Amino acid sequence: MKGFLYILALCLCIPSVVYAACVKGDCRNGTGRLESPDGRVYTGEFKSGYLWGKGTLQLADGSRYSGDFVRGRYDGTGTLQAADGRKYTGQFKDGVINGKGTLTTPDGLQYNGEFVLGRFHGHGSLFYPDGREYTGDFRNNVLHGQGKLIYADGSIFEGSFKDGRPDGKGTRRYLNGSRYTGGFVGDKRQGYGVLEMPDGSRYEGEFKDNFYNGQGTLVYDDGHIYTGEFEKGSITGKGTMTWPDGKKYTGEFVGGQPQGKGTMVYGDKSRYEGEWKNGRRQGKGTLEYADGSRYEGTFVAGEPNGHGRLTRTDGTVYDGQFVAGRPVDSVAAAAGPVTVAGQEKAPESKSREKVSVPAVSTDAEVKPAPEVHRFILKNGQVYADEETVPYSGTARVTLPDGSIYNGPFKDGLMEGRGELEYADGRKYTGTFHLGKREGQGLYTYPDGSRFKGTFKNGLFDGSGEYRFRDGSVYTGDFADGRFSGQGKLVYNDGKVYTGSFKNDLPDGHGTLRSPDGSVYEGGFKRGRRSGSGRLRSADGRMTTGEFKDDQLVTP
Repeated sequence: MKGFLYILALCLCIPSVVYAACVKGDCRNGTGRLESPDGRVYTGEFKSGYLWGKGTLQLADGSRYSGDFVRGRYDGTGTLQAADGRKYTGQFKDGVINGKGTLTTPDGLQYNGEFVLGRFHGHGSLFYPDGREYTGDFRNNVLHGQGKLIYADGSIFEGSFKDGRPDGKGTRRYLNGSRYTGGFVGDKRQGYGVLEMPDGSRYEGEFKDNFYNGQGTLVYDDGHIYTGEFEKGSITGKGTMTWPDGKKYTGEFVGGQPQGKGTMVYGDKSRYEGEWKNGRRQGKGTLEYADGSRYEGTFVAGEPNGHGRLTRTDGTVYDGQFVAGRPVDSVAAAAGPVTVAGQEKAPESKSREKVSVPAVSTDAEVKPAPEVHRFILKNGQVYADEETVPYSGTARVTLPDGSIYNGPFKDGLMEGRGELEYADGRKYTGTFHLGKREGQGLYTYPDGSRFKGTFKNGLFDGSGEYRFRDGSVYTGDFADGRFSGQGKLVYNDGKVYTGSFKNDLPDGHGTLRSPDGSVYEGGFKRGRRSGSGRLRSADGRMTTGEFKDDQLVTP
């Protein structure tokens, strides 16, 4: 380590034959005062004509030594004060600093410990002018071996040192409460290690240049776990992500998001295998639903879109075009009539888009408001100008996909109440948490449809109201972006359904009222009357029986 200072006390021998005058006392065997022409002055004990015993030597340059002498050399315990302000108190041997002692310098450096031949060597403590403190092993003036270094900012490293810096295995405790145990090269995490964060998240695996890099496992504070490949601190490569709700994805990742080919098994046991982009199903894939139905084809923005083949549990097959997750021929089609006089039509399945906050994970440059900052997006977090920590504050930022966010950031992520305008015309106004829509908000579409209510993890979740472009309105419970739970759906043709929903459709027990006065109360399945039910026709007649796919099968 550069800058380590040492004092080498040169041999000082003043025999009786040198040009020096004994101006007082016995300068051969006793106590006296000796002055030499070059300005040196010695006062103390003599033996056989040597400086020997206790004494003080004042040099012409202003340096001064007080302590033990043997045969004219510093030997024993003493204090050496250099003309430049350096001061050493401790042990000497044969004219050289050797043993235990304390060295201080004018700039505030202080070393307490062992010396060998004038150098820090052995065990000691070094206090730096900038506030750092090191206690441990030294070799030839540098930190080398086992030791503890307290940095000026208060963080602590304990472990192995080599050539003046951390090298090998050690533990670093950071100011934010994080703790890392593993390999180091200098101040950087390198090799295998474990990093524990104050929020409870934990990474175990390989590091390179301070970043997660190679194989590792990252456990998040909310319980989801990733095991697989990392690159420069980002989840990039092949791996497996699991969530507390039972979801599991295995496949390729880019920037922390599923991208490429992969398989997702959802909490309800539905399963998707195929292509992904920015964390969403995109491209060719196969989706096996929890009820046993199966879709093979093209996905856009997470939903079946384009050409595909849907095989239902009853064996029927639809092969054709899909829009926003629905077969084209079912978007506006009404159910067929029940074969009972005075029947009414079954509720229509309303097609909607299941959306999530766009996750941008590349290191693309973000377009800033000119009067504020230049923003950079790294690993999904926003950085202002050349800052090395994620941005916290309020800003208006244009994301690489063309979306515009206006509102507060915390640690580089959207946080608090803000506004996000998507490039395709969609708009969200409400609260964000950790970069995702969370809490109360309003979501509008270019076609005029809109959702107002609660969001969770970027999706409709909780209670809310969804207004369709055709005037239909759903009010009730949502889960994972879909109608799920209890709700009320008012159709634009006057029909009203109240009851249980699942995957956007009436499913379970419910009541359907038609404008002509007819009322059906009973079971529904995937949007159609199925199970036990009771139908009251417009003329007042009552029919009770079993229904299947909107047909009365057993009166």
